[in-house]
Amino acid sequence: MGYGDWISRDGKLVFLEKATRTIPYGFLSVAFSLYLQYLGFTLVQIGIVLTATILSSAAYTFVISFVADRIGRRRTLVFFALTDFIAGALLFSTTAWWAPVFAGIVGNMTVGAGEVGPFLSLEQAMLPRTCEPSRRTFAFSIYNFVGYGASAVGAGLAGLASTPSPDQLRPFFLGYLASGLLGAFLYSRLSKRVESDAAAKKRAVLSPSARPIVYRLSALFAIDSFGGGFIGGNILSLYFADRFGLQLGSLGLLFLLTQLVTAGSFFLANPIAKRIGLLRTMVFSHVPSNVFLIGVAFAPTALGAVILLLCRQSLSQMDVPTRQSYVMAIVDEADRTPAAGFTSTTRTVTSSISPSIAGYALENLWLGTPLVAAGALKLVYDTLIYVSFRKVHPPEEKPKAPSGGPPPR
Repeated sequence: MGYGDWISRDGKLVFLEKATRTIPYGFLSVAFSLYLQYLGFTLVQIGIVLTATILSSAAYTFVISFVADRIGRRRTLVFFALTDFIAGALLFSTTAWWAPVFAGIVGNMTVGAGEVGPFLSLEQAMLPRTCEPSRRTFAFSIYNFVGYGASAVGAGLAGLASTPSPDQLRPFFLGYLASGLLGAFLYSRLSKRVESDAAAKKRAVLSPSARPIVYRLSALFAIDSFGGGFIGGNILSLYFADRFGLQLGSLGLLFLLTQLVTAGSFFLANPIAKRIGLLRTMVFSHVPSNVFLIGVAFAPTALGAVILLLCRQSLSQMDVPTRQSYVMAIVDEADRTPAAGFTSTTRTVTSSISPSIAGYALENLWLGTPLVAAGALKLVYDTLIYVSFRKVHPPEEKPKAPSGGPPPR
């Protein structure tokens, strides 16, 4: 097998498109809230705009859970890539107050703690069809590595803008516009093999066997995402700017480093999961990362806060590829699109509530409140998901039956 032969051409196109869209997403995750502040939005208003942006992605994700397999995954992805083009055009063409608000609602820009929306859900359902089951977790690790690596580039580019002014940011908005057009082209080049099978096209909802699993996962993911919404890139930008006086250039460098550290951690997720299992990797990496996050709120200096944040990022996202692989492994192929859609919608909706609360906390309470709230909620999630799913194994981790005897119950 030659280099790269472990995954199909469709998988490689998905990786390329992931990089294409997350470069501008990485930039926006740092600069969007500061741009709103430059336009005269208060911290509370910024939180409301971020909430509306995330809620729109949740609505899109919920709808595609029912219709994407019927109308076609490729067509759906092309459509949403074009909405990014429209959002970029709005940001590029005018500085009116309504433009970033409308762009956030129309497009699918990432303003939270990680990428959300229909792209993520559909690609999550498609990836297992581009490689062998034994390579599934590795594929999700590469997928997230590409995303965070590209996001790091975008965050680094934000540092090139000395101020969040329209003149400084307009070239980056043009890049966001172009990424939408390129994404539509790349999605159109996917083969029919990424589409769902006939059974999924006939069924618009989850199968009876998948419902209890997906509903329980969705409820638990809601806790995790509600906590994550308190520490999205834009919220952290405001925290470091207000607490330590960091400027846009320094923030761009900071988030470049955090994204690079995060991207590197994905290479550890697959070998660790092979050794101790997907669920244990999810939980055992997540718990210490949340302790580091709470520590950031109490760090007396910018350097101490940065070091703790980097320690947190070295562990916090190792659960992402393992979680995605775990969900796709414990449901049938016909349930993958709605399963990905339902769990992603739940994550997106609950994460949309937090920015408004975080904006209020930053303006009226102790600045470290959002970080402590996020860490505490995520620790609750870690405990509950391990207790609830420790006996639910993906196919490759199920105990083997003893020789000559019935399978274990």
